[in-house]
Amino acid sequence: MKRKTYVFIALAVVAVVLIYIYTRPPREITLTGIVTSDQVIVSPEIQGRLQRLFVKEGDSVTNDQLLAVIQPQEMKADVAFYASGVEQSSAQIAQAQADLEYQEAQTSNQIRQAEATLASTEAQRTQAKADLENATLTYQREKDLFERGVESQQAYDQARTSNDSARAHVDSLDKQVLAAQAAVALAKSNEAQVTARKAALEAMIHQKGAASAQAEKASVRLEYTQVRAPADGIVDTRAALQGEVLNPGQAIVTLINQDNLWVRADVEETYIDRIHLGDKLRVKLPSGAEREGTVFYRGVDADYATQRDVSRSKRDIKTFEIRLRCDNRDRSLAVGMTAYVKLSRAKLSPDYVRR
Repeated sequence: MKRKTYVFIALAVVAVVLIYIYTRPPREITLTGIVTSDQVIVSPEIQGRLQRLFVKEGDSVTNDQLLAVIQPQEMKADVAFYASGVEQSSAQIAQAQADLEYQEAQTSNQIRQAEATLASTEAQRTQAKADLENATLTYQREKDLFERGVESQQAYDQARTSNDSARAHVDSLDKQVLAAQAAVALAKSNEAQVTARKAALEAMIHQKGAASAQAEKASVRLEYTQVRAPADGIVDTRAALQGEVLNPGQAIVTLINQDNLWVRADVEETYIDRIHLGDKLRVKLPSGAEREGTVFYRGVDADYATQRDVSRSKRDIKTFEIRLRCDNRDRSLAVGMTAYVKLSRAKLSPDYVRR
């Protein structure tokens, strides 16, 4: 009877121990993560044949280092073509400027000459009008004397013809003034040609600007034949070989910055509310070495895990992504490496948040 009692007590103790083991909070949980990073895809901006590739997998490159060369012959021809267009436009502009200066000088001289002729003719007309007035007064005086029989026929005829001659001279100068005024108007009309030549010159200048822009564009496209590293890093993948014809955006190599690696892991929703940005967590590498990681990202959208809750609620287990930055100055971390993130019991305990 006592033996049965001892057995029963022993079984009870074992049961209590097992219950304690399976119901006590875990000291820590281990999240299986992976070391990852952003990859920089280096690709050409133009289509062409890959003429030279200067790097291979594993090479270290620096920012703006020349990595590859796209066959540049077509771009060089474009640069030469548009440069020739710029030179031609420059020559046309120089000729147009010379023609404009000549036209401006000629028009100015013609206007001054026509205005001087008009002024001279108007002065002659003014003098002729004065002579006409004098001849008219003389004629009227001689006529009066002739009619009274005091003056001779010859003196009367001479005064009459002098008056008619002076009147004819004034009429002639009136017509010359009109002709001179027309000459001035004609000379000034040549200013419209000056305006037209200025407009043509402006158009040529704009054409030269367009040609210069095309030449600059061709030069920029020529620079695109040299594919350079956009940042420091290690060549991770070589995606193209010399001789291949590449399209814009097609990968030539991919770069990884070893100073910008992080550990990515998924945390069950049960614990995610206890993990915050800036938290320090232990990260264990496959070799057993450990280092500290700092949480710099915590997912805001849940995802479904690959396992299912076995409780009666039969709910799907949701997870959130976290990322931890680790010191990689010793270059121990590598992309694709497994890393284990340790969540301590203190971090898992609800009291931890209250503390």
